[in-house]
Amino acid sequence: MKLNFFNRTGAAIMAAAMVMNATAISMGTTVAAGKTTRYEFEDGVSTGTGSVKTDSKASGGKYFYLESNDDTVTVTVNVASTGMYNLKIGYNAEFGEKIQNLYVNGVDQGQISFTSEDWAEVDCGAVKLEKGDNEVMIKSSWGWTNFDYLDVEEATLSEIKATQTTCCDAGATAETRSLMAYLASVYGKNIISGQQEIYSGGPHGLEQEFEYLKETTGHYPAIRGFDYGNFSCPAFGSDDGSTERVIDWVKNKNGIATASFHLNVPTDFSSYTIGSRIDWSKTTYSEKTDFSPSKAATEGTKENEYYMQALTTLAAEFKKLEAEGIPVIWRPLHEAEGGGGETKSWFWWGREGSEAYKKLWIYTYETLTQKFDCHNLIWEWNSYNYEYSQDWYPGDEYVDIIGYDKYNCTDWSTGSAVLNHNDSAISSTFYGIMNKYNSAKMVSMAENDCFSTVSNLIDEKAGWLYFCTWYDGGSDDINFLTNPMFNTKEDTIEMYQSEYCITLDELPEDLYKKETPAPETTTKTTADPSKTTTTTVITTEADPTKNYGKVVYDKTNKSYQITLPEAVKEFYVDVELPKGIEYANGGMGVSVELDGEYYWANIQWEAKASGAVKVNVVDNFLNCSLGTEVIEDEALIEKIKAELGKSKTYEGQIWYAQEGGKSASTDGVKIVGAYIKKESSGNTTTTTTGGSTVAVKLLGDANNDGEVNIADATAIIQHLGNQDKYGLSEQGLANADCCNVGDGVTGLDALAIQKLEAKMIDKLPDTAE
Repeated sequence: MKLNFFNRTGAAIMAAAMVMNATAISMGTTVAAGKTTRYEFEDGVSTGTGSVKTDSKASGGKYFYLESNDDTVTVTVNVASTGMYNLKIGYNAEFGEKIQNLYVNGVDQGQISFTSEDWAEVDCGAVKLEKGDNEVMIKSSWGWTNFDYLDVEEATLSEIKATQTTCCDAGATAETRSLMAYLASVYGKNIISGQQEIYSGGPHGLEQEFEYLKETTGHYPAIRGFDYGNFSCPAFGSDDGSTERVIDWVKNKNGIATASFHLNVPTDFSSYTIGSRIDWSKTTYSEKTDFSPSKAATEGTKENEYYMQALTTLAAEFKKLEAEGIPVIWRPLHEAEGGGGETKSWFWWGREGSEAYKKLWIYTYETLTQKFDCHNLIWEWNSYNYEYSQDWYPGDEYVDIIGYDKYNCTDWSTGSAVLNHNDSAISSTFYGIMNKYNSAKMVSMAENDCFSTVSNLIDEKAGWLYFCTWYDGGSDDINFLTNPMFNTKEDTIEMYQSEYCITLDELPEDLYKKETPAPETTTKTTADPSKTTTTTVITTEADPTKNYGKVVYDKTNKSYQITLPEAVKEFYVDVELPKGIEYANGGMGVSVELDGEYYWANIQWEAKASGAVKVNVVDNFLNCSLGTEVIEDEALIEKIKAELGKSKTYEGQIWYAQEGGKSASTDGVKIVGAYIKKESSGNTTTTTTGGSTVAVKLLGDANNDGEVNIADATAIIQHLGNQDKYGLSEQGLANADCCNVGDGVTGLDALAIQKLEAKMIDKLPDTAE
């Protein structure tokens, strides 16, 4: 049994703090409930060479200039009660983007990026303040930044949630989906413990950290971190037993495996001969190389040949794990942004900036999932909480979890490592990252020095999915687990013995056996790896009265690609209007072929509230054109109208929004579904595909081999994951629709066959919610 230090607490917290007008006041004034209180940095206490300067555009006409790497400026904030408070800083980065450190009561809360060369404001997120006086300090990392004011208000934290908790890989194995479902079930309620193993044994062997935890706390961590960089390196790598250790940890100990990818490349790649072996000292995973990440994702290049050798080796190991039913939280190409912005990466995969990086991530994802069919990976991407961190995001369809690597117990501002014990839960970073990506993904502490304390995690409501402490490297400044400057023995015992922290012995026995339906998305639109266009597949819940199509949002062009199950003259789109918007309209564009010419017809939809909007392609017809020429010939228009309804594909756009009788921003207006109403939802013996009716021969026989078994479930899952490669025949599609017959082929059909195999049902068809 564990000691119940703290009651388990949920994470449902009211969102959206009320925006208040700030009133400048003198130092020492107490923050009033429901109001924003302003403190001027020029009234604060400073150290170093910084100074107070004047500018009529600054609040109060003055500001503090943080000049050198040793400067600090501190204001004292008084609050009536202990709690979470939101901080906003007015600043001017006239010498270009700079990153500085934020401290509260002497504790490092993480780094803040300051980017605007005009006077601007940055939201630092929520921090915990104690009743009475608190010191809020900016400590220089770069210097050369002007600080105007600090606004403080009581924080209303966003609800800890993730709206996308199914695997982005539509073909993910059952075990991978099961693990993902478990992670989602504990997110915001508990934190899962984790520990990274040292590379290839290191100076003290692979088990020292794990045995230390067991001997000290009585528990092993739930997650063990591995690394496949050395193993797969074409220049010097060899089998270091990683795969065997993953199998032992997951299969024999029922643990969770995560793996990073510190892949080395030759420092002087231009002189390297593909296939040759060189000493590791002539390689690096830092940015100090001429190896091009964009070329690594471009077929026909030398870099691509090298990178593909690594991925080929890697895929073979992942397939071994997949055969054993073992999923991995896969964390490649991490910490790409490095010190912030486009040019401060410390790894080779980020050295050419965000666009080249995203291209490489997408190429890696598509190569492993589509070329090598590795479907046992939960894809974890690293983010920072800087202003431009989102520029590095590959897109929702390529990411399952967003991780943050926390190393704020070490101060490098003087050029050498100065250790400062830091128990902060860095809640401002947690909520900052969660909000940057619209709460779409779970957020983890994928690497850490200190894992904080249970009380701080709960008090600050920092709902990190898991932590994974980095290994002990052999000296005090990198002994992350056992050096008390990072984690004291008392804090480690409290964490691992608390009810809040999940350890290896507390993972469920059916961790990899939960029945989790495959995603219902029938196709997956992927970006061309040579481009940086980002798209999102929008899935909808099954409804027996609706025959859903597919909606794909193109973020780059801000348009929706809508594919209906069949060609019809009337269908519906589900439109979502944000709060306050009482009216919106938009278009449905469709290409119409007539006498060898291709006309572009525009169809308008209008919405007065969120919900279903009927689109009759003739009644909603607006206009059409041939190239840039608008068609005005009435007879020709009637001919074009007669052809409408023969297409299954439309391009949707948002044109206009209205709030309070006036035009408003269209941000937040979305198309979230498209469907055709069904005449009936009863069990049928035929299916309609592209206008033709195919009779069912054997319900459930998706692969047309005359039998219904697990192979048919696999065929359906593969079809859903990659229709271009594994698409079912028309007969197979007709047979496969065996659950909620008439709704098309979904993951529920594969599940129905699995249930039949397990004798959970006696026959097909099946019905399910």
